[in-house]
Amino acid sequence: MRIGWRLAGTLAAAAGVCLLLPGTSALAGPWPQRAPQVPVPGNNSQLSAVGCDPVNHCWAVGEHGTRSGAMYSEVLRWTGRRWATASIPHPHAQSGLSAISCPVRHRCLAVGWTRKPHSHSTRAGALRWNGTRWSVASAPAGVGSLAALSCAAPGNCWALDVQDGLAVRWNGHRWARPVRLPGTVDPSAIACATTTDCWMAGLFVKQHNDNLYNLIMHWNGRTWSGVRVPQPGNTNALNAVTCVSAANCWAAGSNDTRASVRSRNEVLHWNGRRWSLVPTPKGPRVNSELLGLSCLTKASCWAVGDDGATTEALRWNGHHWSLVRTPDPGGAGFLFGVRCLARADCLAVGYSHLPPSQNLALRWNGRKWESV
Repeated sequence: MRIGWRLAGTLAAAAGVCLLLPGTSALAGPWPQRAPQVPVPGNNSQLSAVGCDPVNHCWAVGEHGTRSGAMYSEVLRWTGRRWATASIPHPHAQSGLSAISCPVRHRCLAVGWTRKPHSHSTRAGALRWNGTRWSVASAPAGVGSLAALSCAAPGNCWALDVQDGLAVRWNGHRWARPVRLPGTVDPSAIACATTTDCWMAGLFVKQHNDNLYNLIMHWNGRTWSGVRVPQPGNTNALNAVTCVSAANCWAAGSNDTRASVRSRNEVLHWNGRRWSLVPTPKGPRVNSELLGLSCLTKASCWAVGDDGATTEALRWNGHHWSLVRTPDPGGAGFLFGVRCLARADCLAVGYSHLPPSQNLALRWNGRKWESV
């Protein structure tokens, strides 16, 4: 599944956070806990992304495991009131889904990884929704896994192999030859406003340098090229990107400084000419990291992630970002994806890290986030 670069270290401490901070939210003070209503298949389950088509049919994708260590894809459908398990092909083949995009009504593509029986190597996998059922879609050859996806149209999608620094294009029937991105890069997210206007976000490293740098690349319909971007910290990483229009895009992640190894939320904005750093609040705990991002309009955006292994959400009102309280039904949690159907109706997904991990789904009702 797609995760932020800091998450591995955070996970190691999450069990301790569950014991030290039971029943707390992304802001100080207790939060009433309620049992998660979202389906929780298997021994461990994690939701990686949520996607909605233009008429607000929404899906969440991820993976769940067994006590033996096997992993399986999962797809959930939003009924308007709750999440329900969807039927998918080959549910007993080891696989996982990391990203989903639904560019038009009743058309979605989900990507991730799959593994043949008795094999230890993974390859890219994909599923396709045609309005009636999910079916196996072809996957690009020579790609180990796909962890990010954006479709400007059913026949024009870009997906990323974040481990090998590859970008690959889908034309609705087959995948093109993977494009190897220049340098030592780790692309984490992609957003396509049109077929000739896509943004990629992540991080890159320089030779003989331990620092991490924000990565932003742009697709103009012909080539991918790097774009100058702020580097506010000693260590920088972008995990999410979204666009309202060609002249209004956002990227989110985290950074830290030489003076402090504590990470803090980071948000960048594109105004059609350049990327700039936008002030963001930091949660009360040690480390904050933004992992998912979505905008309904230019004056209504949400960024989600974790603050010291507890869920966090930031809201953009057209003027500034503010921290909004979120529940943690499992005592500790991470949010990876968010989508809004309306200003007072948003969905966020991730998982609660109270071993075994469980699917986590929140809904914004215009006043507060609540478990669904």
